[in-house]
Amino acid sequence: VECVHVLHALGFPQARRNFGSGSQGGGDVSGVPGVHLEVKYQEALNIWQALAQADSEAVEVDVPVVAFRRNRSGWYAALPLDELLSLLALRQA
Repeated sequence: VECVHVLHALGFPQARRNFGSGSQGGGDVSGVPGVHLEVKYQEALNIWQALAQADSEAVEVDVPVVAFRRNRSGWYAALPLDELLSLLALRQA
């Protein structure tokens, strides 16, 4: 839910928690076009397992992203490097 509030504040009002993500598919958060978003709030995250989940569940046109944090830390995101490079290139334009 916290991640959804962050997305709302950044201009994604359609972002919402996908309560059926485990049984019905889709990311943990929906409503962010072009992104399959898995959210992990864990003290000890197996990032490779989380990335594999995002990769395997994302449809071909969506970027698989894992947003994660632990207690008393900020949010981080893991995504394919080529997608990050594309975002950086947009900032330079």
